[in-house]
Amino acid sequence: MPHEPGPAPTAAPGTANAPATWRRVARLFRPHRWAILLVVLLVGVFSALGAALPLLTQAVFDRALFGPGGPDLPLLAEFATLAALAAAVMGAADLAQTWLAARTAQSVVHTLREEMFGRLQRMPLAFFARTKGGEVQSRLTGDTAQVERAVRDTLPEALAGVLGFATAGAAMVALSVPLAAAAVLLAPVVLWVSSRSGRALGRLSAVSQESRARLSSIAAERLSLGGVTLARVHGRQDDERAAFAGESRGLARLQVRAGLTAQLVLSVAHVFFMVTPYLVFLAAGLARDVSAGTLVAFVALQSRLYQPIGQILGTVTDLRSVQGAFERVFGYLDLPAEPHPPASGGRGPGALAVRRVTFGHPAAGGPGRMALRDVSLDVPAGSAVLVVGRSGSGKTTLGHLLAGLHLPAEGAVLVDGSEVRGPRPGRVCVAPQEPFLFQGSVADNLRYADPDAPADALVRACEIAGIHERIAALPDGYDTFVGERGALLSGGERQRVALARALLSDARVLVLDEATSALDPLTEREVVRAVLAARRGRTTVVVSHRFAALDCFDLVVALDGGRVAEQGAPAELRGAPHGLYARMLRAQAVPESPVVGSGHDRPA
Repeated sequence: MPHEPGPAPTAAPGTANAPATWRRVARLFRPHRWAILLVVLLVGVFSALGAALPLLTQAVFDRALFGPGGPDLPLLAEFATLAALAAAVMGAADLAQTWLAARTAQSVVHTLREEMFGRLQRMPLAFFARTKGGEVQSRLTGDTAQVERAVRDTLPEALAGVLGFATAGAAMVALSVPLAAAAVLLAPVVLWVSSRSGRALGRLSAVSQESRARLSSIAAERLSLGGVTLARVHGRQDDERAAFAGESRGLARLQVRAGLTAQLVLSVAHVFFMVTPYLVFLAAGLARDVSAGTLVAFVALQSRLYQPIGQILGTVTDLRSVQGAFERVFGYLDLPAEPHPPASGGRGPGALAVRRVTFGHPAAGGPGRMALRDVSLDVPAGSAVLVVGRSGSGKTTLGHLLAGLHLPAEGAVLVDGSEVRGPRPGRVCVAPQEPFLFQGSVADNLRYADPDAPADALVRACEIAGIHERIAALPDGYDTFVGERGALLSGGERQRVALARALLSDARVLVLDEATSALDPLTEREVVRAVLAARRGRTTVVVSHRFAALDCFDLVVALDGGRVAEQGAPAELRGAPHGLYARMLRAQAVPESPVVGSGHDRPA
């Protein structure tokens, strides 16, 4: 049985192959290499001019203020003009590189988000059954936001730190080698503390992100309409609040530890910044031949040196967290997805064939549960098929296999002679028991199946589904807002809107998977009759626990324990008193129905 992937594996930074991760990150930036090169150039201009200004300060002190003959005002004015020009160029360069970095960040993150969303859309249904919705949202928005901040802020800061350190260091060496040596005397200590703290912070960041995902999942699930209703019905509001508070408290503790770890680096760096100037002064006193201008320039350069060191230390720490975000994003992008659904192509009559299909729902850490075993069926095109069976017999799974929502572990499903290897619009459409309606109007939800459907097509589909009169009576008719997941409609209304949407798809094969279970028996019978009559000549498979409009079906398939217990015409199976179908009819006290002929005899 093929393995369907579960949640993406996550790993703390350092446990995965970090060089491979960063090589993959580099490939993301390859299309933007010219923009990145320009950013490097602009940051280089900014850093070089920033290092040159203290040298200009040295000249101001030694030549224009305290040179022979006293202050030289024309030279001071010349130096002031040069400083203003340098500041203007630095400002323009900084503004330009900020814009380029932000533009590149948005482009890279947009690509990641789009690829991840597309990959998630093609994941098997089992993935979403086992993965918490909050975790998926955390990957799609939280991790990509962290990547965005890294591209927009962290990486440019790292570049500015490296170039700033290099240019300031070069200027310091040019001024005085002994003073430069004194300035960096304690730097190795700071770098060692930063490296150790960075690794710890990376681990804490990975664990914190997992905690955020769990917190988001709890909030999304428990604060949904169904979650809030369930908690109130059972009086569990305090328990739900305690569960949320427990996860939030754990995240808060992680954040405190992360803050202390980051502050350790800053504190050590602060001590370095406080002590180093006095080491420079001591070195200047020992040298005895250092001019006032040189010392003033050197002190100014120290700030140019210390700031890049701080940027580099912060970047090292941030990159540990960013690596984890990239690994989690790549983990989702690398999950094996189902093939992209092909175009619908030419239409056929809707003949179904199931050839010795076996399927099991995979389970994390175990072999899973077998749902269907060695199932074979032949359904002529245009047939109306009723699939019955006890709960858990595999009815819904069979419907999903027909639509390509699951792929069989063994055997094959064919529609009009072509093997089903994934969903294909226009071939098989499923109307589920629990329909999904998104926020929008009734018409918006209906047109999801056919964006170009005219108003009269919407009305016709809703008339067949028995919901048109109810919609017409709403305040805004088909433009009425349905609420989140259709909460402003009743369960039966949601099912019938979803059924009308499925009818608008005009699929060759329509599968109604308990799609009328929320209706009363009389309404259900009327709706089923109307749907089968409207789809005369098209294949319709009705999966149901309840038997409605039996005289309208050509074929009954009874499943038991994942196997086909019996199949045949309704009258034929009803005549076998010990068969599963006959026993279920008696249990539901279904009255005798007229003898059924071919599909052409079904009432319109």
